[in-house]
Amino acid sequence: MPPTTSPYTVSRQVLDRDDMRTALNARDFGTIFRLLKKYDGASQDRIASPIEGLTQSRVSRIMRDQEHIMSIDLIERIADALRIPGELLRLAPRPWESTGPTPAPPSPDARAEIPTPTPPAARPAPEHPASTPGDYAARERSLSVTIDIAADGSAQVTYTYELVNIGTLPITRLVRELWFKHTTGILTIKPAAASDRNVIIQRIHDTITMSKFACQIFPAVQPGESAIIAYTCDGGRFLDELYWRQGFTRPTDRYSLTVRHRGTRQLLSCTAVEEHADGSEVSATDGLTWTYDETAIVLELTRANLAPNHAVTLRWDADRDLA
Repeated sequence: MPPTTSPYTVSRQVLDRDDMRTALNARDFGTIFRLLKKYDGASQDRIASPIEGLTQSRVSRIMRDQEHIMSIDLIERIADALRIPGELLRLAPRPWESTGPTPAPPSPDARAEIPTPTPPAARPAPEHPASTPGDYAARERSLSVTIDIAADGSAQVTYTYELVNIGTLPITRLVRELWFKHTTGILTIKPAAASDRNVIIQRIHDTITMSKFACQIFPAVQPGESAIIAYTCDGGRFLDELYWRQGFTRPTDRYSLTVRHRGTRQLLSCTAVEEHADGSEVSATDGLTWTYDETAIVLELTRANLAPNHAVTLRWDADRDLA
């Protein structure tokens, strides 16, 4: 019988490296996976094998910076499978972090010297003690993303969500992240006029290339209600790689992506792929169209019935002059 190989987990020595901690804090999984290979000797397949929804080919693309992980659910699965403490990835402590080897019982002589432990203070009751995760839920009736790219590569991205509250608690905020390989500085994120509720952008964490933020919604979206929430992002740039990957955290009935790329003379290639939670991929080109106008190439992609942990990626290349 061949020897059994235990699932790969990151060694303490690698986790303690300064370059690894920097990459973990930035959620730069391309660098993280390259460091695991360099210092832990972990192959692409060994990294991917314990993580649901991550394949060797996907790890390869991430290590080449051709794809970037944005889904919080997948980040949590990576942390749990590879045993990376939550705080290093800017997550809450993972459930397994509170567990450890059971200490050996003290000897009879030593037991008399051990004081009776003080019971821990009772935790405060949750705000909604009878609620469950299913009580607070939203379905995205539609998600529309519009990207307007100037001739110099600078871009404005507009997100428009039509949410339906299918739970039993009001929806008061949406937590989101945006990432660009190239930026002009800290991303500028503002509410958009298309919202039919008042929206305040709460910045949670910012780096030069990434921003985590929350859309605070006033008034809250009550159970059974629907609402349109929209915001814009400025400061990202499309230079050496032309693609947009959208991950989904909740059921989405319809997704539409429109890219208007100015300063382009000819479209050289264009592909679209839908990724499922188990890591499988299917072509999405049946929902892809493109046209020219006088100043830009316009790409449009639509998909329907997307589930949590799905993702859709549009890639294109064009003959262009960067100003």
